[in-house]
Amino acid sequence: MADVDPRGTGEGDLDVAAGGGGEAGGEVVADWSEPERYRALPERSTAWLYQLGGGVLLLLGVVRGLIVLVAESELDSSDLPYNRWFFTTARAHPALAQFAADAQVGGSVVVASAVGLCFGIVLVALRRWRWLAFFVTSAVGGAIISEVVKNVVQRQRPVWPDPFFIEKGFSYPSGHTLSGITMWVAMGVVLLFILPKPWSTVLGFAVMLFGVLLGPSRWLYGVHWISDVVGGWLFGLGWLLLVTGIYLRRWGTSNGTRAIT
Repeated sequence: MADVDPRGTGEGDLDVAAGGGGEAGGEVVADWSEPERYRALPERSTAWLYQLGGGVLLLLGVVRGLIVLVAESELDSSDLPYNRWFFTTARAHPALAQFAADAQVGGSVVVASAVGLCFGIVLVALRRWRWLAFFVTSAVGGAIISEVVKNVVQRQRPVWPDPFFIEKGFSYPSGHTLSGITMWVAMGVVLLFILPKPWSTVLGFAVMLFGVLLGPSRWLYGVHWISDVVGGWLFGLGWLLLVTGIYLRRWGTSNGTRAIT
């Protein structure tokens, strides 16, 4: 079976984006002498690095969760001075408070689900089936990890005398932070590969930046402990790297060539 283009066209659809090309060891290889408009996937041989890195980060997230389970009050006390600094800083700067409020809405289950669904529909319309599988696996898997760990650890949220917002549910890990990686950053990764430059760069990194900033917004809004957000990053990035490694092992490039899908 021929390797596939990073743009992820439909099964059996081979699209050579640059002039020239031919068969080479079962792969359709393009002449990439001209400047590339589309990014190519990393080589298949690097897949194990992504999987190893993802596994290590997921393990660290689990270890941190175990620490919360056995020493929640001690961890709360160590987090509190940093949490207080972020919360009081947001109180003193309305722009930061507004950013945190906007991130609360943008990262909510309702908005994230609606955006993810619309993005999935676009990928279906464009017949980017493999990118759809990558995105859905990352986003849905991240949501499952978040809910499972929250209900196992059952950490209580920080309490303030004058809160911006009272969030429900358990605290570790931060769901906004985790989904910021497994949905928003994953969406940005897809955009990096399915759109031509420079739009892929602008839109892809903008979406990824929003996803990453959901983490600090939770400190500013006072709804998560410092270690909750760290845990969200560990689980989120760990899962995304693991999914990326699996994806590359199946559809990455090989032998230094750029495969076309």
